[in-house]
Amino acid sequence: MEEKALTEPHHVHGSRPPLYACAAASEVTSRSENLTGAAWMTAGMFGYVVNDAFIKRAAEDLPLFQAVFLRGLVVVALLTLIVRVRNVAVPVRSYLDRPLLLRMAMEAIGTVAYLITLTKVPIAGLTAVMQLLPVAVTFAGARLLREKVSTHRVVALLMGLVGVLFIIKPGGDDFSPWFLGGVITVGLIVIRELATRNISAALPGTAVALGTGVVITTMGAAITVFTGWEQPNTSTLLLLASGACFLSLGYVASVNAVRTGDISFTAPFRYSVLIFAIALQIIVFGDVPDGFTFVGSAIVGAAGLYALAHEQRPTIKPAR
Repeated sequence: MEEKALTEPHHVHGSRPPLYACAAASEVTSRSENLTGAAWMTAGMFGYVVNDAFIKRAAEDLPLFQAVFLRGLVVVALLTLIVRVRNVAVPVRSYLDRPLLLRMAMEAIGTVAYLITLTKVPIAGLTAVMQLLPVAVTFAGARLLREKVSTHRVVALLMGLVGVLFIIKPGGDDFSPWFLGGVITVGLIVIRELATRNISAALPGTAVALGTGVVITTMGAAITVFTGWEQPNTSTLLLLASGACFLSLGYVASVNAVRTGDISFTAPFRYSVLIFAIALQIIVFGDVPDGFTFVGSAIVGAAGLYALAHEQRPTIKPAR
């Protein structure tokens, strides 16, 4: 089936092997699979950042988590339709798989941290801070592989931190402690991505995305009970519906990217989100980032590319 080719990883059917085995298998990942993974990653970054712009606008007129709940209803309906049309529905018990449960939990907590931060700081600045993620994923993978942390990785991490300091400017007039929410979100996403690598290959990406959508929507509904409800207007509902479409793209594409291509190959394509975020901040919000943000973004991007350039052929130690 076409769905299998697009949404299931290239490894053997069944439970994904541990991360160290995945890294070893990455040596035989085909060029076409890596290119497909890179395309999925770029599409996912585009979907996420456009959704961020819509939800940031909608949250100006509605309580944040009411907006998350209403958007989630559209996401769940849309992904359910896609799952039904493509005939890739899975039994409910499939969602009790430990890696998938961990992924959904990290997605929910990360969404809370990220969205609260998003309402407090400029979208381009937060997006730039989030570019520590590829370096963090590389470092976490190395630790799980029981590899020695090389000088190159340490240098890359320090470069990334310097870039983040340029962006958040601690002690300056534009500094906000809310930027720390982005750093927390990075840690949660690292766990999410590593969990995704171990999700059963029997679960198509759209089904994984649907489970995520259900969890996020339920969380939004639960928090809304305590934060209150306001009557949304038509324009706000249109913003949320539009955001839901792009978020659905982000969910499906990001799952497929991690499961299809090598992490070390697809991770640099996460940096495409910086271009999308800065463009949206200028076009949608009329806010041009300062020079420090551009410099910091460039440094963080360079840190990720530096690390990944030395992670293309990691040395794999035998499992013990």
